[in-house]
Amino acid sequence: MIFMFVERTSLRKCYLLVLWSLIAYGLVVFYTSSFFLSLELTGEPNFLFLMRLKYLFLSFIVFFVFERISLDFLKKIVSIILLVTFTLVLATFFSPSVSGTQRWIFLKGVSIQPSEIFKVSFTIYLASYLSRFRLKSDNNISYWIKPMLIFGIFWLLIILQNDYSTAIYFAMLFFIVLFVSGMSLGYVFAILFTFVPIAMLFLIFEPYRVARIFAFLNPYDDPLGKGYQIIASLNAFKSGGLGGRGLGMGEVKLGRLPEANSDFIFSVLGEELGFFGICLAIVLFFLLFYFGYFVALFAKTRFRFFIAFIASLTIFLQSIMNILIAIGLLPPTGINLPFFSSGGSSIVVTMALSGLISNVSRDVEGE
Repeated sequence: MIFMFVERTSLRKCYLLVLWSLIAYGLVVFYTSSFFLSLELTGEPNFLFLMRLKYLFLSFIVFFVFERISLDFLKKIVSIILLVTFTLVLATFFSPSVSGTQRWIFLKGVSIQPSEIFKVSFTIYLASYLSRFRLKSDNNISYWIKPMLIFGIFWLLIILQNDYSTAIYFAMLFFIVLFVSGMSLGYVFAILFTFVPIAMLFLIFEPYRVARIFAFLNPYDDPLGKGYQIIASLNAFKSGGLGGRGLGMGEVKLGRLPEANSDFIFSVLGEELGFFGICLAIVLFFLLFYFGYFVALFAKTRFRFFIAFIASLTIFLQSIMNILIAIGLLPPTGINLPFFSSGGSSIVVTMALSGLISNVSRDVEGE
């Protein structure tokens, strides 16, 4: 409870301090995780790191834009934002498939992942919609039809991209927001159970995903096949122990763990920096959500409350899911770790969400 006494005027400083700490920490871990892969792919050990710096520079620009832009203006153009996002998601179906999924749009060597952009647009839309109503009764299901319909359309499009990991993530995020905003728990579960059969239906047509789930339940049944990634990740944490093997001294990034610089970068962190490094990352993610949550509580309007809360939850939920996957408590789904994993769209969108939170915090402090 030590942080309960942070003053309202200090919230923005606390939030930004944690944010910059996570960015710096993520940059260090990304460098060590991508060194070997960069050398293998291009012959230049710093190639991926330099690309990361370019995306990080772009993300800083995006952060300051979203930190300074009028939130009321975003509220007015939310329909346009959703329409643009919808168009981008549709465009992925005309793009080349990568690893069996159609998540990206390719433009002159640059790849854009519209489902990442959806995090920002849906945050603004939900905040706008929920702020305009106050429930007299949580039994008024008609109140929820419009956001559920819009979410359902985007969700099905993401499913059709074969991007099940993002679909699961968005479903969890959406239902948590519905509950926090006033929907009764009974309705939340009722709607959830309508989504589950749809997801299961798609799984039936993708047998390899079912095999991946069984491998998660008992990876040692197929240690060199479907269970290999989970076992390699767990071995990385075991190798790291309390203090780690030392920064740059890990072995799983040397081709022993697929996606070591993206989906499983937390395993690299665990091997090289050990339990203490793991705790530092988890504490930083928790504090980022904690201060973001209090920014929401102190917000002057319902719209600003929902902007800060949904944006904070979006980053935090993704972080927790990735960490649980890395330690073997969730099946591998392709969810990356904010601020740490590779991916230009991911870091830019994460900083856009952080910019929205900082924007609300400026209003809280009366700037």
